[in-house]
Formats: sequence, structure tokens, C-alpha cells
Amino acid sequence: MGRRAIMLAGVAAMVSVAFGQALAGTTIEAEIARFSPPLTPLVLTRSVVRVLADGKEIVVTRRYAVQFIPEADGYRLEGHQISATVDAPPVLARMAEMERNRIDNDLFPARLDAQGMIRETSQAKPDSAFRAAAVNQGGAIIAAAPMPEGAKRERLAGLAQVGGSSVQSVWPQFLFNPGPQERVERRSVQLSDGKVGEVEVRFKATGLMPGGLPGRAERQVITRLAGTSRLNREIWTISPATP
Repeated sequence: MGRRAIMLAGVAAMVSVAFGQALAGTTIEAEIARFSPPLTPLVLTRSVVRVLADGKEIVVTRRYAVQFIPEADGYRLEGHQISATVDAPPVLARMAEMERNRIDNDLFPARLDAQGMIRETSQAKPDSAFRAAAVNQGGAIIAAAPMPEGAKRERLAGLAQVGGSSVQSVWPQFLFNPGPQERVERRSVQLSDGKVGEVEVRFKATGLMPGGLPGRAERQVITRLAGTSRLNREIWTISPATP
């Protein structure tokens, strides 16, 4: 992979996440069920899959104990993280360890309206300080590693991609009541060098419960740029808590 291709791959990842937040964070007209979630304890799992510049993946999975609480004008979602796992290439082990040890409870408590839409004020902001520290440490490790310069450039590009995309992207506003319709939106993007690419966001929920809550939901962000295609994914599952 050449230097220019690596640069484009990193740019594509950052563009895809930025547009993924904007597109999939907006309510799109769809068949929305009356929202009536179970009020018993649940387990919410979120997995984020990011493809690195060299084709390898970093996968971050967090599990949360959650419960919906009715309020006058909607619901409050209480919750806390109960586990975290990170699967990453060995050269990113330090960054993976930092992410694994980070407790992410920033979304909770989340406020939902009567239709189950996440209110904008409930969305957590990305932890830029954490990302900067992780990228700096990872960069120092890669720079000192005994590997060819070309391999170092690829790893550094992958590290910058992860830091730029962040595993703390905005959750879809309609996550807890998405309806059965697949949501697809596309936008063209123009880079500073004049090249034009496309970002496609797909969101699909399955296993819908009677009250609208999905058993599984997946958001895909597909970036097409410079003759290449890159896919990043986020997967949520919701299941009853076991004693």
C-alpha cells in the first residue's frame, strides 16, 4: 500500500464516521411502533468494528446493565457498564488495554421521548483527551518497533484512523424504536485535493419486540473513495438480564 493510498484510507475513515453520526443520528420517516419497552432489567451490548488501513480490524465490545424508567413525558434509561473487551492487532496492544480499562457510562442516564427517541441532550461527547493520549502512546510504540518503514507507516495510518474515528460515536436517535424499515442514506463528499467520494449509511433492526425495542440493530458506514471501499460497523443487542 502506497503512502497516498494510506492517507486516503485514513481520511475515508474519519469522513465516514463524521457523516455516519450526522446521517444515522437524524430521525428518518419510517414505520414507528408505539413505544412500550419492558421495565425489567436488560443487558445492552454494543460492538464497534473499525477496519484499519492495512485491512486488520479493531473490535470493541461493551456490555451494560440497563433499565427503562417511565417519566411524565417519556422514559429515562438508567445503566452502567458491566464488561468490556477489545480485540486489536498486537502492535496496538497498549491502546487496546487503555480502551479496555476505560469505563464508559457517559450515555446514562439517557432521556427518551414518548416515542422512544433519544433526546439530543443525552448524547455523550467523544473523549478527545483519552483519544489523544492513546494515539500518542501507540505512536511511540510503533515508532520504536523493529519493523520496516513501510509497515510503520501503515500501522501509524491505522492508529490515526482509530483515533480519528473514536469508538464513542453518536448513537442513533431512533435506536430503541427503529421500526422494521431499513434506513439508507448516501452523500457525496469532496476532499481538499478535489477527489470526490461517497458515504453510505445503512441501519437495520431485527427481532423487534411488541413495544418497539429491537433485539439486534446494526449500523454500517460504507466509504467509497479513490476506487476503494471501506466498511465500519456498530452492532447493538438487547436481551433480558439473567439472575
